[in-house]
Amino acid sequence: MAIDSNTVKLLLWGKNLGVKFNRTATLGRLGFDCSPGTLRRVLKDFGVSISEDQFSRCFVREPCRDLYSDEFIRSLGAQEYLSVDRSDFEGANFLHDLNEPFPEKMRGSFDFVLDGGTLEHIFNYPAALKHSLELVRVGGHFLTIPPANGHMGHGFYQCSPELFFSVFNTQSGFSIRKIILYESYREGAQFYEVHAPSELGNRVELNSSPPVSLAILVQKTADMPILAKPPQQSDYVAAWKNVPSKEPDRSTPARRLRVALHPYWPTWLRKLKRRLKTKLTGQKNPASLSNKRSFRPLSAQEIANERSA
Repeated sequence: MAIDSNTVKLLLWGKNLGVKFNRTATLGRLGFDCSPGTLRRVLKDFGVSISEDQFSRCFVREPCRDLYSDEFIRSLGAQEYLSVDRSDFEGANFLHDLNEPFPEKMRGSFDFVLDGGTLEHIFNYPAALKHSLELVRVGGHFLTIPPANGHMGHGFYQCSPELFFSVFNTQSGFSIRKIILYESYREGAQFYEVHAPSELGNRVELNSSPPVSLAILVQKTADMPILAKPPQQSDYVAAWKNVPSKEPDRSTPARRLRVALHPYWPTWLRKLKRRLKTKLTGQKNPASLSNKRSFRPLSAQEIANERSA
């Protein structure tokens, strides 16, 4: 787990959008995998300045240890910084099992909580997510960067955008600021804004060869019970609302015949239908990043110039 150049971009973007880092907690003690040249360039791109002393401290390595992100996080404005881990094998300063709730006094006390690649390694993922969100104060932010596709064996789980669109809503007390998709290991990766499946009316699917990650930035807007009611997948919710009524069927005979035969369509006819639908909608591949209905490419300039209203 480390803050790489893409995570640096996400954090600076968040800073420009109004994220406060005064009291920050990270899930795991995060390494720092960004070269001095890249960091200097990205800081310039986003119009964020830190002192030369702060810049130098970001690259001070403890003897016989990996380079960690503590000083970079402090350079963003963190006055108090807590790194949480089950073990102190990487030098975390607060030991805690994320399967378990945090002490009551810690809940609602952090301006920013960062999951840079920890939660997918926790077996009880929903509970660990809930416990992490409980740390955030009203007005504070939570950023999670889970693996989305092509990471089999990396952790227990790979995540779908649907999960986060379903979890973060007014009932949970959180609002979504950004949901972004990008190639995990490409420096300067293209960022894609992910559209909500419920708004598109269909699933947001992706079959990718390079591994991709999601980045979800949310803000706590109200002190509400978190995950009090398990979320449901949006397309099923829509289907359940559209259960056929018991009124007499007034559809045309042709439609009734098509519905009756649909389960028995041969495979070649189903494939032909999908190809025709893809061609008519102008999508090269509905499950690829070329599907601009689901994934909107963001320019580097658009990201760097965006500011909080």
